[in-house]
Amino acid sequence: MMWSDITRSLHNRNYRHYLLGQLVSLHGTQIASVAQSWLVYNMTQSSLMLGLVHFSMLFPILLFGLFSGVLADHFSRRRLLLFSQGGAMLLTFLLAGLALSGQLGLWQIFVIAAMIGTTQAVDMPVRQSFLSDLVPKEMLSNAVGLNSSVFNMARFIGPAVAGLLLLQWEAGLLFVLNGLSYLLLLYLLWRMKVPQGAVRRQRESKWHALKAGLNYVWGHRQIRPALVHVGLVSMMGTAFVVLMPVFADQQYVGGSDTLGWLLSAAGAGSLIGALNLARKRSDTVLAPAVGWGGAAGATALLLFSYSDQLLVSIPILFVAGFSITTAVASTNAYIQVLLEDQMRGRVMSLFSMIFVGMAPIGSLSSGAIAEWWGIQWAVILFALLGGAGSLFFLYQHSAAKE
Repeated sequence: MMWSDITRSLHNRNYRHYLLGQLVSLHGTQIASVAQSWLVYNMTQSSLMLGLVHFSMLFPILLFGLFSGVLADHFSRRRLLLFSQGGAMLLTFLLAGLALSGQLGLWQIFVIAAMIGTTQAVDMPVRQSFLSDLVPKEMLSNAVGLNSSVFNMARFIGPAVAGLLLLQWEAGLLFVLNGLSYLLLLYLLWRMKVPQGAVRRQRESKWHALKAGLNYVWGHRQIRPALVHVGLVSMMGTAFVVLMPVFADQQYVGGSDTLGWLLSAAGAGSLIGALNLARKRSDTVLAPAVGWGGAAGATALLLFSYSDQLLVSIPILFVAGFSITTAVASTNAYIQVLLEDQMRGRVMSLFSMIFVGMAPIGSLSSGAIAEWWGIQWAVILFALLGGAGSLFFLYQHSAAKE
C-alpha cells in the first residue's frame, strides 16, 4: 500500500515520461555543479569566489522569475520548457568546449553561469506549474513529492559520482556529460501531447496579469507567510552547500571524494524527505511539515558547524537534507493545493523566484562572511535565521486558522 501511495501519479503517461527525462537531466546537472565548484575553488582558493559564481547563476531568477510566471499563464508550458532546456544544453556544451580546449577562464565561467541562470529563470517557474498540466489536482501533492524525490536522488548520486570522476577526469568531460543528459528530456517533451485545455491564453495585459498575481499573494493569509519562510530556508540551505568545498578542504582535509560524500549525505536525506511527502495523502499534514522541517534543518546545521569528524557530520547532513527538503517540498505542495488554477503560473513563479532567487543572496553573503569570519560562522548565522523563520511561520499559521 505504501509503494502504491508513493507512485500513484506515475499512472499518468505524460507525467511518467516527464519524470524520466528529469531523472537523467538532473543527474547531469548535479555532476556538472560539483565539477564547476571544485574547478573554481582550485582556481581561486576563495570561498567568496564560490559564492559569486553561485550568485551569477541564480540572480537572473530573482530578476526575471515573475515575468516567467506570466508567460506560464499565457503560453504553452511545454514549449517554454523546450526553449529553456535547449538553451541550457547549448550553453553547457559551450562551457565544456572551453574547458577541454584549455581556454576557460574565471570570467567566462561567470558569464556562462549568468546565461544558464537566465534560461533557468524561464524554466523553474514553468516547471513548477507544468505539473498541474500533467496530473489532476488531487494528485498534485504526490506529483510534487515525486518530482522533488527525483531532484534529491540526483543530489544524492550526482555529487558522489562527480567526486569519483574528478579523481580521474578533468572538469570539461563532466560538463560534456551534463550536456548529453538534456537530450532525453528534450525528446520526451517534444513528443508529449498535452491537452489543449492546459494552454491558457488570457486577454489581460502582461503587466496587469503580473500585478494581479502579486495582489493575490499579498492578500492570501496562508500563502504569504509560506513564501517568506521558504526564502529564509533557501538562504539557510544554500549557505552550507556553497561552502562545502571549503569544509572538505579545510575542516576535513579531504579532496573531491570527500566533497562528494558530504553533498551526497545531504542529498540522501533530501531524497528520503521527498519520498516521505509523496506517500502522504492528507493535505492537513503539510503546514506542520513546513515549519517543523525548517526548524529541524536549522538545528542540524548548527550541529554540523561544530563537527570536525567526517563520520559524525555525514549523519548530521542526512538529517539536514531530510528536514530542509521536507520544509521546501511541503511548502510547494501546500501552496499548490491552496491555489486557484488561473493564478498558478504567477504564484509558482513567485515561489521559484523566492526559493531560488534568495539563494544567490545566501551564497554571496555566506561566501563573504566565511572569507572574513570563517565558514562556521557563516553556517551558524544562516541556521539561526532559518530557524527563526520556521518558528514564525508556525505562529502565523496558527493565527490564520483562528
